[in-house]
Amino acid sequence: MRKLRVLHLIWSMGAGGAQQIVLNYLRDFQNDPDIDLKLCVYTGKTKSKYDQEIEENHYNVQYLNFPKTCVKIPYLKRYFQIPVSKKNWRKAIEDNRPDIVHVHISALLSITLDAVVDLNVPVRFDTLHSDPRRYRGRELRYIKRAFSKEGFVPLCVTKEQVSLAQGHYGNFDYELIPNGVDVEALRREIVSKESARRKHGLSSEDFVVLAVGRINPIKNFSLLIDAFALLLKKNPRGLLVFAGSCVPREKAKLVRKIESYGIADRVQFLGSLSNVVPLYCAADVLAVTSISESFSLVTLEAQICGTRCVISNGVPSEVIVSNAVRKMDAQDSAETWAEALLDTAYKGEKVSDIEEFDVHAVSRKLKNVYLKKWNEYMERANANQ
Repeated sequence: MRKLRVLHLIWSMGAGGAQQIVLNYLRDFQNDPDIDLKLCVYTGKTKSKYDQEIEENHYNVQYLNFPKTCVKIPYLKRYFQIPVSKKNWRKAIEDNRPDIVHVHISALLSITLDAVVDLNVPVRFDTLHSDPRRYRGRELRYIKRAFSKEGFVPLCVTKEQVSLAQGHYGNFDYELIPNGVDVEALRREIVSKESARRKHGLSSEDFVVLAVGRINPIKNFSLLIDAFALLLKKNPRGLLVFAGSCVPREKAKLVRKIESYGIADRVQFLGSLSNVVPLYCAADVLAVTSISESFSLVTLEAQICGTRCVISNGVPSEVIVSNAVRKMDAQDSAETWAEALLDTAYKGEKVSDIEEFDVHAVSRKLKNVYLKKWNEYMERANANQ
């Protein structure tokens, strides 16, 4: 039997949780005896650690290098970009002739769905990397069509997400494929708190609150700054450290708020880092204030490093794999958050076992789903002959 040609589609391999998951698959399927996995990226290469690893390891990746519309008028440009993007995605899919197509980030279906259907790709998947409720209008119509009429199999990353997806998209058959973490590789990177703080120039006297993730509105870092300003009244040695890329205008908003509180000397922005493990080890607590998260890899990674976590109600409980995680209520105030961040004695209960999220086990599970759906397709095809 020949290898199955599996084509993954994503807009960009810049910094992000979905990109980390795609990179995991590129690693694990690189020499698979049954699956020939290829990734197609609409943009060109970025400076992200993911694109760097792709280049260094010669993973099977095709960059379309962001073909753009020639229209320059700002308010018209986005509308003329859609047919350009559709045309180039269609050519890429047609050239690769996949047996299976796997879309990452559901919004991309609004650009790729027609080509997948017209080219009659046999088996189709979409991983739900975001809260389904974020999609409205045109994007939502395409996503619903993909699941209800065009044979796309939705892949959810948590059981909680399955319930949300069924409520927003419809009661379809969903496969559960959690996001994976290379547990052993992370454990090998763990260092002492003292060593980690020396690496990042952090004082042993500071109470370090860490926030990891791209600075954008969904992360709700404004709440974290409010809470941190209150925390400083109880512990003046508090230090808030942000690690992650940013939308410049969103960072500017946070900086203005920080300056209005007069706490700029107690906040650091480190930007995007290739290795966050030393920061997890250096921190006293990880704060995840997100309005919603489909999974929260950072919460999982921090726990593997032994770091205490305080997470929002928007983070799925399934990622709690230790007793060092406190999950806040949606209505909790900044003052309550400040108290929780300082509460080093809190002990909760774990919900899942870390082994469930081992990256290699997750890749094997995905492979089994690929083979199952391919065999079902072949059975239907043979029955219709």
